[in-house]
Amino acid sequence: MPLIREERRNAVDRFFDAALLAMLLSGYFALASSGELDPFTLTITGAAFAARLALYVWQRRLELPAAWANAAVILYAAFYPIDYGFVSQDFLAATVRMICFLTVAKGLTVVTNRDALYAILIAFAELLAAALLSASLFFLLFLALFLAAGVATFASWQIRLGAQFAPQSLPLGNTRFPTRLLATTLTAAFAILLFTVGMFFVLPRTARAAFQNLVSSRYHLPGFSGSVRLGDIGTIQTSSRTMMHIRIEGRAPEVLPYKWRGTALSVFDGQRWTQRGGAELLRFQFGSLSLPVRGHLRRNGTRLRYQVQHSDSALDSLFIAGVPEFIDANLPSILRHSSGGLRAIGDNHGLLRYAASSFLDASNGDGSPAPGPEDRRTLLSLPPLDPRIANLARTLTENDADDWHRARRLESWLQTNLAYTLELPSSAQADPIAHFLFDRRRGHCEYFASAHAVMLRSLGIPARVVTGFQGGVRNPVSGWHVISASDAHSWVEAWIPNNGWTTFDPTPAGGRPTHAALFQRLSHLIDAADLFWQEWVMQYDLERQFKLASAIEQNRFADSTVPSLSLRLQRARLKATEWFKRNGLYLLVPIVLIALVRVLTPWVRTRRQERLRRTRLSSGAASQSDAAVMYRQLLDLLEKQNLRKPSWYTPLEFARVIPPSETANLVAGFTHAYNRFRFGADRAAAQQMLELYDAIDRQLRQPAAER
Repeated sequence: MPLIREERRNAVDRFFDAALLAMLLSGYFALASSGELDPFTLTITGAAFAARLALYVWQRRLELPAAWANAAVILYAAFYPIDYGFVSQDFLAATVRMICFLTVAKGLTVVTNRDALYAILIAFAELLAAALLSASLFFLLFLALFLAAGVATFASWQIRLGAQFAPQSLPLGNTRFPTRLLATTLTAAFAILLFTVGMFFVLPRTARAAFQNLVSSRYHLPGFSGSVRLGDIGTIQTSSRTMMHIRIEGRAPEVLPYKWRGTALSVFDGQRWTQRGGAELLRFQFGSLSLPVRGHLRRNGTRLRYQVQHSDSALDSLFIAGVPEFIDANLPSILRHSSGGLRAIGDNHGLLRYAASSFLDASNGDGSPAPGPEDRRTLLSLPPLDPRIANLARTLTENDADDWHRARRLESWLQTNLAYTLELPSSAQADPIAHFLFDRRRGHCEYFASAHAVMLRSLGIPARVVTGFQGGVRNPVSGWHVISASDAHSWVEAWIPNNGWTTFDPTPAGGRPTHAALFQRLSHLIDAADLFWQEWVMQYDLERQFKLASAIEQNRFADSTVPSLSLRLQRARLKATEWFKRNGLYLLVPIVLIALVRVLTPWVRTRRQERLRRTRLSSGAASQSDAAVMYRQLLDLLEKQNLRKPSWYTPLEFARVIPPSETANLVAGFTHAYNRFRFGADRAAAQQMLELYDAIDRQLRQPAAER
């Protein structure tokens, strides 16, 4: 596979290569922005694009035999069922990997027009996969780039195809960049995008629900789907991806001090925590759900009202601070697990939005009933573990009088004697808890919570591990608090007599990830834009249209969650909609007339030019360029009969390869007349060309049996 320097190519060929590469790149970036590409696929595809860009800049090409690329595609087609059935076990994940492989194997090795067609289809597949996977504002940006690149690709492709039949119209020596073609491309793309965005905001969204009926929820984050393996939460914490937005009613601190409870896990096998227990179905009445709260919480607890909007459809748990009293959500029903976790039902809810009112009790207990005998056995069961763990728990708590003080003693010891790190152990351990406590002596929140729960159980105290999020930094641009993946957290709930389920957090307070201040203002702007995109584009439906219109009419902007700028934009959009409803018919007539003129003018101009050309040919006043146009018309006539001239054939060579027939004889005569007039300036041949063209036209109009 040697590197070959490209021959000096004309400007349109170079422009076409750049536009096609930009089309593939924008589709790839749209797919990568979804965050669902695995690191291996992301790296390999990105490296292939980097190599292709370098070859384009250096004007080199990699000579890859077509048979090799075809063999690679066939081999991957055989691997695809294996990937779907055994490796990823997910249709979308396997399909996305196949699209990325095709991008590398076929999309970046374009040589012929057929290869270009394959590359365009692959780029469209990239964008379609990104549309299914991505709900981010970045998708709109890459869609705009894809649109501009697509217009540029098709425009330059048509110019190249035309030049293959009339190479004199596009000199090979012209290598100057076609700025006018670029300007036309960008203007057309911008006009299409502007019109599409306008229609996008006028009409409610329905495509999302349609897609979700075809494709189920994609992925479930480990730790928030009923099980968590030691190390899963630490993996999530290394990401800065936004998971939720939360708005607190009233004054709220810059950094929220609350724990957002998701799932409680009660079964431990030494490596993994899983959820066990029954669940009850709770139905919403007119979008609201009331949950019973014990009396002393109402008297002594602090009420917290807040709104939550998820940024990832993989999160189907409702994350709640404290003990919920009321929940308003865009759901028909939810499941409440016996451990208190709330989970949405089904795959068609999209991104969760809900508002809640909760009580925060200073004593941490929530008044839940004591676990029954079977639940107690589950909450005390332990796999075979290193005996040093139980000995350490007894030694540390031998002077404590009750379970509450024992639990606090173990919590304090873990916070002060072990270190926090997000680095995972270099190798798997048979007993990861003992390795964490006695050998490595450092880990992340998941190890601290697991060690605490295991030691509590060894003392006969029922305990479970809870996964969720802690914190939330306020975005001053949007007014919402941002919960990112780095805020993922694990802690412990233990059953304490006379106090109920009590929260303990053995992770060192200073050890959890902090938010970097670098580029903070820019990140706030991006996050606010993405929140607006999620709320007023992805989740925009007819109900929200009515709510917005009602809010505008009644001037109740204080209760709206939309920034004042977006409200003004929505007000302008509604006014524009009403104006178009009243005056649209008057605009329709001139628009239709203009469209007809635009469509018919080229046809009329072409017919007029054809009549003038025939007049010049018959009178002997035609030029050599008229002969070239007439030959082009002949080729168009023959193409309708599946007689296509290869670009590397001369006119005479093409005439000789046409199967013997009356048509072939006429074409041969026309070609000789064309050569005499085009290259010999024999004006007498012009009239002969015209007569033979009409004869060929009459011949081809006859039924095939009569020729």
